[in-house]
Amino acid sequence: MTTFSAASTRISIALAVLVTAFLSFDFLIHLALESHVVAANEKFGAPDWFPQLCGAILGCLVIGYWVPATRAMATVLITAYLGGAVATNLITEQPAFNVFFAILTAVLVWAGAWTRDARLRALVGW
Repeated sequence: MTTFSAASTRISIALAVLVTAFLSFDFLIHLALESHVVAANEKFGAPDWFPQLCGAILGCLVIGYWVPATRAMATVLITAYLGGAVATNLITEQPAFNVFFAILTAVLVWAGAWTRDARLRALVGW
């Protein structure tokens, strides 16, 4: 079993808090149908209900990210959700920053859970 220093665990928790704040903001503006979300949804041609469904899914995953029993699965599923964001941004020819930011967020999601969940480390063979 790998053990981590207290400092690395604190950094991991700080990253988890940071990424949770961002993802919480994101799912809340989707649930509230904020004007930028609605405009983007219309631009992409998605159905009107789509942003709220995405917001609800992401909200559930963010909650699962903080529950020890569901953290590993939530981490994997948030990564998949962000992979969808990367694909959408690439297909709709959004700025490269949007793609980079989604990838960076996924990396931070993993960094925030890495020291706190041995199942994730086992998943990649560490």
